[in-house]
Amino acid sequence: MKKYFSVLIILFVFIVLGIKLFNIDTGTEYTFSFYPDWMMLVFFGTLFGLGLIWLGLKGLAQLLRNDVLLSNHAYHGDKESIEVIQAANNNKIVLSRNQFDEAAILIVKTMSAITAGVMNEARRLLVNLRKIIGDDAIIDILMLKIYKGEKNVSKMEQLSQKLMQNEDIHLIGMKAAVEVQMEKREFTEALKTVNQAFEVKQDLYWVIGSAFLLRAQNNDWAGALEVLDAGIKKNITPPQKAARLKAVTLYELALQAQSGHDNTKFFKFVTQALDANKRLVPAAIDLADYYMQNDKQIRKAEKVLCAIWAENPTYDVAKAYLALFTKDTKAERIQRMEKLALMNNKRPSLNNLILAELYIDAKKFAKAETECNLFLLKNPATQKIATMMSQIEEKSKKIHDAPGGFLHTIKSRLNLDKDHSLNNYPKDFQWVCANCGHISEGWQAICPQCGEVGRHYWHLYIDTKQTLEEN
Repeated sequence: MKKYFSVLIILFVFIVLGIKLFNIDTGTEYTFSFYPDWMMLVFFGTLFGLGLIWLGLKGLAQLLRNDVLLSNHAYHGDKESIEVIQAANNNKIVLSRNQFDEAAILIVKTMSAITAGVMNEARRLLVNLRKIIGDDAIIDILMLKIYKGEKNVSKMEQLSQKLMQNEDIHLIGMKAAVEVQMEKREFTEALKTVNQAFEVKQDLYWVIGSAFLLRAQNNDWAGALEVLDAGIKKNITPPQKAARLKAVTLYELALQAQSGHDNTKFFKFVTQALDANKRLVPAAIDLADYYMQNDKQIRKAEKVLCAIWAENPTYDVAKAYLALFTKDTKAERIQRMEKLALMNNKRPSLNNLILAELYIDAKKFAKAETECNLFLLKNPATQKIATMMSQIEEKSKKIHDAPGGFLHTIKSRLNLDKDHSLNNYPKDFQWVCANCGHISEGWQAICPQCGEVGRHYWHLYIDTKQTLEEN
């Protein structure tokens, strides 16, 4: 600072001397001009003032740059050594700029080693970091990550309790405690811990996610909805995921109301669930059943089932739709299904499967044969198709098992004979967890295998996309 200031002083002196220069009036005579001299004084004085301002800002920036904190550390000149000072009951370690840079590099290297799974290297780097910054809280945080990488649950539990006692980082301790309790399947304790975290901080993703999951797993769907609404309000939960989870939560609340014979709350929650997610099949089927149980409101039930069929056509939806019309003849059921099939352009093979069943029930084997053939053009044989082909073989007199004929071709594709077990064929459809792949016969709010909420979707056997569509 002093060096630059001296340079400006010397420059200003030369500027003042320079104003004694004369303007050229003739080729040999020089005269003094006051007006240009005055203008020069103003001009160079302004430059001098701007130079002072620039030096002042530069000095301030230098001071701010030197005043950098890492955790509870303060930093001074490059050549100063580490010393411990007392300030407001908090120990502060004063580090030089070089020590600060070295500590920052060690932290990055330690994190990289933990991510790479090289825990021995991470421990070695942590020892060197401790020599610089002492027993700082960041040492415990990194040590916690090492224990997690080593899957040392007991050490994680001990250290999480220590971190929870530090007001500055107690949420980190709570997160570690929840992870340990979940690992040990101590769900009640995990719920208590995450509820404490939720009371303290509601704008952290892990707090919202863990609180929602644990409350749902403990069948506290009202509490889960409270957490979810907080996450939506603070834009923590992505909109698409939030809509799906809210629909599942509201549907579970509807089921609780239904079990308590509270039809008013059931209707409220189930309609809200479908508003949140128009693809939630069990909610639509239950709402249609509610309309039928209350004054046989067939038109409303039909509207609900047609809407869900257009969004997410499933076998159960079609069966529920056909069941609305109890007085229909077999021919009329076929006509209704044919109209319904026109609304399903997402799973056309499902149309073939259901129509084939209806045709066989009506003893229209030729048409059933056509639907089976259409199904098999795009899909492998499934249990229902194999069963229907067996019925066609036994009961249809119009189909002959001649070489090259239709039935002969189908039999060769099915490898179907009287002794062949139908269990060797894949199931036609099932509910699958999008998170872990768990298969179940019906929809489940919580996967019994991975514990995720609202990840079950209906899967027709032929749906072999890499990215499966969720409800």
